[in-house]
Amino acid sequence: MRVAPIAFAVAILGTGSAHAAVLNLMAPVGGANLYAIRDFTAPSSDVEGAVVAGGNVTISSYSINHNDKDAFGKDGYALVAGGNLSLQGGSIENGKAYVGGTSSLTWAAAPQAATSNPVDFKAASTYYKGVADALSGLDATGAVTRLWSGVQVTGSGKGGVDIFNVSSDIFANSSSWTLEKLVPGETLVFNVSGSAGTFNNGGISFQPLAGYNVLFNFYEAQTVDVRGVIGSVLAPYATQTANWGVINGNVIVDTWSSTVQVNANHYFNPVDIAGLKLDAGGDAASARVPEPGSIALVLAGLAAAGVARRKRRSA
Repeated sequence: MRVAPIAFAVAILGTGSAHAAVLNLMAPVGGANLYAIRDFTAPSSDVEGAVVAGGNVTISSYSINHNDKDAFGKDGYALVAGGNLSLQGGSIENGKAYVGGTSSLTWAAAPQAATSNPVDFKAASTYYKGVADALSGLDATGAVTRLWSGVQVTGSGKGGVDIFNVSSDIFANSSSWTLEKLVPGETLVFNVSGSAGTFNNGGISFQPLAGYNVLFNFYEAQTVDVRGVIGSVLAPYATQTANWGVINGNVIVDTWSSTVQVNANHYFNPVDIAGLKLDAGGDAASARVPEPGSIALVLAGLAAAGVARRKRRSA
């Protein structure tokens, strides 16, 4: 469930200045390469780093963590599955595997078994949905526009972090990137709206983004078809459905049902993001500070809602 906008308002009423929070994207899952809130399913391919899934992991002809990028530190976890594991041909390498249910391995060596679950799945799910919603509420500092058959990305010119708000339609058939007013190494957050997130129907090369810390935030998407990407993907409400291609970065989805290869590079680096607030429980909220008049309106609205509730109860 999405975090209600009124909860964001309540969270910021007492603030007197803009906030910033360090977004350490993969902290709840120990720095894993890929996290699926629910099930992870794939008939072939690989994830070069660690995989965490809250539900079942059902894979065949598949490799996990070949590049020895454990979750939760060196000698940590190659796989954490909250449900059952079914592996038919392939390998889980260079780390322990925690399986909350049953394990079925065919034509595959058994990984070192772990008895303890390092992930709070409920908290992780809440965290990622909160982060996606909060990022989508930040003010844009740059723009993405069409340029011939491709897109032009224009930043603020200040470096640090640039926020872009864009419809998924603009990326669906793009064939090129043109970058303007960006500082090498800065963080680029693309808030991508729309119920279906699609990249690369036009064969776009993401190589121009290789020198940046990139996050694509599909905060509304129910499905994503994402491939050929250099940058991390946050889509906590979506199922990944693409059946070819590569993602270079971290991935967070609701459900993974895909043969896309996920490489253990271009992980999202922790970064301070102005206007983003993470509360003590790990939930995220937009920390835009209302004007005094806005605060009065919010308070009046809350009071009216309370009166309405009391009337309903007494009716």
